Amino acid sequence: MGYYRRPNTLSAYSGHNHDPTSKAELVDRIEKVAAQGISTLSDWERNFLGSLRDSAKKWGRLTGKQHDVFQRIERKSNPKHIAARKKWNESFTPDMREKLKFAAEYYKANPPYFGDAAVRILSNPDYMPSEKLYRKMVENKYVQRALSNANEAAKFPPGTMAMVRDSAQVQGRICAHRGQLVMVVECADKVRSATKGSRRLTVLPVGAMETIKTEERFLKKAKV
Repeated sequence: MGYYRRPNTLSAYSGHNHDPTSKAELVDRIEKVAAQGISTLSDWERNFLGSLRDSAKKWGRLTGKQHDVFQRIERKSNPKHIAARKKWNESFTPDMREKLKFAAEYYKANPPYFGDAAVRILSNPDYMPSEKLYRKMVENKYVQRALSNANEAAKFPPGTMAMVRDSAQVQGRICAHRGQLVMVVECADKVRSATKGSRRLTVLPVGAMETIKTEERFLKKAKV
């Protein structure tokens, strides 16, 4: 349309040769979005539209950045989008909310992806994500693997005797006790990793005086 150009500064539009019809169409479009989204837009979005309308009346065009933000707000205030969002909200189950919370905890423990979304979700138990955000956060293969790990029963409950694997893949302080017996002292309730066998454990090597933190994958059943 005639009211938009990609340059990223308003100085590019500071002449007096704007098409008045295009300017009027732009202002009308902005005001229509503001009216449609009166109950769905945030205070910031409403204020942005007001500022955008004033700029459009003066300059008749939008900068590239303004246009991109405006399009996002326009989609959000579209009646079809609002209806789809309402349908999504009504279909959002308690089980989906639990999975969303799990995904937020996963990304908080494994940055940097979805950091801002994770904070919003964990700080507001009633936070309602968009369908797009939910599917991206929850239905990817990493969170699905982490969910599978979290739902598995602990292999080494507290009080269990286990053997440290005699393998070069054993990591951390426990590697000094490869092939030795340990007693499991503590077992984490939560697992927030996509790595198989990543449940955190606190163990006491036989004959040692200090406990060591490790993971299930570095242990195997003891033959005792």
